[in-house]
Amino acid sequence: MAVSEAQKRASNKYNREHMATLGCKVKKEQAERFKQYAAEKGTTSNAMLSRYVLYCIGENDGKPAPDGTEREGNENAE
Repeated sequence: MAVSEAQKRASNKYNREHMATLGCKVKKEQAERFKQYAAEKGTTSNAMLSRYVLYCIGENDGKPAPDGTEREGNENAE
């Protein structure tokens, strides 16, 4: 089922008001290697980065970092 124009407008409005985009520059080769790494883990680079941001700020609901490690000093780490 196609998304209606009204739904697109509502989604865009929500994103403008509540979401931000984080970015960093890396070499193209590094970006491709990271995308491949994420794909091998069964996820996307965006999902992996988003999960890591939440982990770093302690809003990851006790889940481990995307690479499965725990970070010292994160009170939410199990």
